[in-house]
Amino acid sequence: MSLAKTTSDESGPSLLTRVGSAVDRATLRLLSRAFAGGDGAPPLAPTRGPAELLEIGRRFYSSPETRQRYFAAPGLPAIREAARERLPGGAVVDLSFQSPFRPLFSPVADEYEGYIENRVVHARYLRHDRPARTLLCIHGWGGGSFWLEERAFAARWFYRSGFDVVLAVLPFHGLRTPAQVRFSGALFPTVNVFRTNEAFAQSLVDLRALVAWLRARGAPEIGVAGMSLGGYTAALLASCEPGLGFAIPMIPAVSMADLLWIHGEGTPSRRRAERDGVTVEALRAMFAVHTPLEHTPLVARERRFIVAGRADRITPPAQATMLWEHWERPAIHWFSGSHLLQFGRGDALRAIRRFLEGLTHTSRKNASSSAE
Repeated sequence: MSLAKTTSDESGPSLLTRVGSAVDRATLRLLSRAFAGGDGAPPLAPTRGPAELLEIGRRFYSSPETRQRYFAAPGLPAIREAARERLPGGAVVDLSFQSPFRPLFSPVADEYEGYIENRVVHARYLRHDRPARTLLCIHGWGGGSFWLEERAFAARWFYRSGFDVVLAVLPFHGLRTPAQVRFSGALFPTVNVFRTNEAFAQSLVDLRALVAWLRARGAPEIGVAGMSLGGYTAALLASCEPGLGFAIPMIPAVSMADLLWIHGEGTPSRRRAERDGVTVEALRAMFAVHTPLEHTPLVARERRFIVAGRADRITPPAQATMLWEHWERPAIHWFSGSHLLQFGRGDALRAIRRFLEGLTHTSRKNASSSAE
């Protein structure tokens, strides 16, 4: 599929598309204030300004020792299971376990570990009585409500299609939201760059522990899908967890630095940062450790699939296009809607199912050829 065909709409934006873009822009005004929240610096020497703190962070997170710890595989977690309801041929089970993560940057450790609720990982598991191909779903910023995420990812529809579905909760979201903050996602991601870097490291550790448990339980194949912040995390997970069967970033963010910078334009927070010598290049260097564009995917090209919205103003089309290029131009599906008003979402979900069914057909064909 050519880039021109994936990024343009010859008929021009429809009324619904324009409405979707307007809703995204209104939401961005709220997001810019949220991203600027909780932006305390780590307890280092108070005379160090933001630009110097970014350089300290860049050196720390780019060091070989830190990167080794950042991407270290966790052990098998001890997961607690709580049955919620029966499904035809299976059940809905809520999972929880202690996060194996310990902060990497010691000056922020006390604050980070002080968020008690964030220490426990939560997930909802729609599973068949016999383990099936598993779709691991990662929500977007501010999400994590199981009721909402079941609908956002059409979890029961995929279950009826034969998949086990796991809805994972990212750090500082959903049931992991600390009691001292007002809403899910208020502490991650934000312009508190150290907490943001630590939370992405925790996301990887928690998700990889969950994948290890699913494999131990007998899942024949595990793949990952994520929306927005979850798309970013899914792309990152696909670059460090060996053996994933597929990766599907949806309306993905791929450069946290650029999003924070662009969406902060005109805000007091960005003006203050610029006065203090902060640049978008410095932010990119700070976030490089977890930026998907800085890593090579381990999932085979034909098992990568990107979904993006032409009218998206929160994670603009350029973000998806950058990932598409970096991932060697795999299959991509563009829908006409925006980030929040996802007109064409049904077609996108059907495209995902066709993609997954195509992988199954290819696997069976290859197995048959090998047997011959």
